[in-house]
Amino acid sequence: MCDSFVALGNSTASGSVLLAKSADTEINEAEHVVRLPRCAYPEGALVRTTHLNIAQARETHEIILGKSFWSWGAELGCNEHGVAVGNEAAFSNQKEATDGGVVLDLLRLAVERATSAREAVTVIGEHIERHGQGGNCQMMGNYAFDSGLLVADKQEAYVVNGAGRHWAARRVEDVMAISNRYQIGDDWELSSLAPENGAKPDFRALFCDEATEIKIGAPDRESAAQQMLEARKGTIAVADMARILRHVGDEASYEVCYEGVPDKICMHAAPEGDRRWQATGAMITDASEDGIIAWMTGTSATDLSIFKPLLFGAEIPDLGPAPLGTYTEGALWWRHEHLHRRAMADYAALKPEIRADFDALEEEFFAEAPPLKKATASQKSAFMTECWRRAEDVTEAWIEKLEQRNYFIQNERYREMWNRFNREAAFPI
Repeated sequence: MCDSFVALGNSTASGSVLLAKSADTEINEAEHVVRLPRCAYPEGALVRTTHLNIAQARETHEIILGKSFWSWGAELGCNEHGVAVGNEAAFSNQKEATDGGVVLDLLRLAVERATSAREAVTVIGEHIERHGQGGNCQMMGNYAFDSGLLVADKQEAYVVNGAGRHWAARRVEDVMAISNRYQIGDDWELSSLAPENGAKPDFRALFCDEATEIKIGAPDRESAAQQMLEARKGTIAVADMARILRHVGDEASYEVCYEGVPDKICMHAAPEGDRRWQATGAMITDASEDGIIAWMTGTSATDLSIFKPLLFGAEIPDLGPAPLGTYTEGALWWRHEHLHRRAMADYAALKPEIRADFDALEEEFFAEAPPLKKATASQKSAFMTECWRRAEDVTEAWIEKLEQRNYFIQNERYREMWNRFNREAAFPI
């Protein structure tokens, strides 16, 4: 389960287009931040996506991804031209008999191949029509779903809904949040559907699985993000996008293993059947004519993580080996789990202390980064390396503090859940 939202330049303090995405995946589904350079390919080349061999583009752009360790596609992504994408699992009444495209691949194809948000819509739409959607999109088990995407560039943004081999897209006017549901009715501007007797078919009415949308809390999360965007419209900054990504409702009464549907934007896993998902990574992109900054945590639990900058045209910092679904020594994501999994034992008490240190550092990063959009490659590399090093230092300091404290989860079912997943990952806690 995921959430994405965007604020266009007419709604932000700086005039930049800001896009944010929370990647909510399975508990041990480690995320990996990667930069892939621009590449050229010969005519007739193929590329293996998650389930399909498809024609490769003659040229792909420089991209930065946040991706689950097992997937070809990605949960988070943007490119050198300022195109950024957030994707969502969506649930429809369409069933494919064979494997097709998956939403993770749609994101990566869009940022690899598009130079604008409008072009990204075309890339997504053509892939859906040609290959359909289907096939496993889960680390464990066999779980298939359709797609929703939010695509943006330096000037505009579109929401795209996909169901089977059909899709529809609508331009965003100022701010918009999407979650695990369809947003488009008969108000689409572009679609695989054709008007009938002069009237546009209602995409949502034709395809949505409303019961599943409600069961997983999608309307609640989407509404909460939209309300927060609307309240800040005209003054929205990167820090506001980060606060929305960390939203858990009322802080004073929030409990990590609350009962009910997963209706909080900053998702924490719980023992309930539909709650075995958590925020395993997050991204905010800041795109303007000066350039683009990708802010990524590279770690789980957005409210216990720090956003760090990534810039194009320069090598990104060494983030350690690519993680696996089991504990991977030296991998950034798994190292942070030493903080995350201990902090969840006493979340209400520890979160304010941790955030006090993390917020102070993150605020410095947010203030210092914008001029680096136009910096030289060496200046960008030096800045990124310093920011990620400082974030690692303060995180390591907190890990050391937590390792000196008693670690015990009081709630029995919650404790059993973490014990199980720690065993499965061979996690040394």
